[in-house]
Amino acid sequence: MSSWKRSAGAALLLSFYLTGSAHARSCDGTQGQQLKPNPSVISGTPSCPQELLLTSNTDDGNIILASDGGYYTFQCCMHESADSTFLNSVQTTGYDDCIQAFANTDKCQAFRYVYADYNGETQGTCRMYSDGGFSATKCGNTLHDWAYLTDPPVVDVKQDVRLACSTACPDADDQLYSAKNKQVFHMDCQKRHSTAWFHKTSQDSLKDCINSCVSHVGCQSVGFHQRTRQCYLGKHQAEPTVSSPGWASAHSLGCSGACDEDSCTSCTSNNGASSGSGASTPPTQGHGQGQSGGATPSVPANPPPPAPPAEAKCMDDNNSVVEIDGTKYNIRCELQIRNKNIVGSGPAATFTDCLKTCNNNDCKSVDFWDPNGSKTCYLFDYPDAPAYKSGTNWAAYVA
Repeated sequence: MSSWKRSAGAALLLSFYLTGSAHARSCDGTQGQQLKPNPSVISGTPSCPQELLLTSNTDDGNIILASDGGYYTFQCCMHESADSTFLNSVQTTGYDDCIQAFANTDKCQAFRYVYADYNGETQGTCRMYSDGGFSATKCGNTLHDWAYLTDPPVVDVKQDVRLACSTACPDADDQLYSAKNKQVFHMDCQKRHSTAWFHKTSQDSLKDCINSCVSHVGCQSVGFHQRTRQCYLGKHQAEPTVSSPGWASAHSLGCSGACDEDSCTSCTSNNGASSGSGASTPPTQGHGQGQSGGATPSVPANPPPPAPPAEAKCMDDNNSVVEIDGTKYNIRCELQIRNKNIVGSGPAATFTDCLKTCNNNDCKSVDFWDPNGSKTCYLFDYPDAPAYKSGTNWAAYVA
């Protein structure tokens, strides 16, 4: 038998074949030349080329997502980069253990892993580094791999052109709108609230639907069906939960910066001017204008609440409380008071005029009959809610 010499590397590869403990790895020499153009994000144990596996699907150049949320570019058969700084070395049970160890080590931003026992190095040795980058230093064999911290990967997304401060879908999606009382609503397109609603009305737009909501005590959310223009008022204080084409929704966020009808401003009182920061500057008044010494009038730190509505309207104010000239009324549209003592009656131009007449008499409730026709106002000393349905009557009683 002829004698022959074996190199240390050949002996190592032969031992892999004979023992079957690991596949012989075979990096093709392209490692360390350039970054992979479209790397994949992987979790778990990365793979490198192996002679006994007829596959080209390896993770060389891919990005490891570690348990700490960090992203690390992986290089097969490479040593640490020239700019790396050694931190410490730990013995691990495998790739997963090494990745977990460096993810749990403060200041560790790169590692070199020993794939198999060789030349005094032990399989599973995990050398950690406090810095490092793309490596061009090839391994003398195929048993070392390198990984270093990289920026999170990004994906191309379509950039939609959207109008700012819009209250019409689809532009209104995820925008804020400041209603007529400066209450701020978050708007969502293609969604609706699945919770119960307490009042339904017809409105021309999502903006009108929101402004109808703020006219009702306790209203916190709206659902607007765009084709039929049906506006549903509710009390849901969170985002809509149901995806639904053709719908737009909004829910109240209280009072904070948002887009109003004319501009992007912060919440102010209805009586004050608004700037981009929401601050208002009072005018300076000099002598002869009711101010002594030209002093600037003081302004309260918190703006006063908006004035109550000047009129009562059906159906906008249905099932809500409206204050007319100091008296609060519960509004009940399309209901009628029957078989009760009438203390007065007569014509009234509007529902509000009927309520004002009640203020000036010994009156506890009103019935505004035929609001689109004869417009007759009936006054009652009956203090409770009306009980009879009627499409030609608007009723109210003292709150």
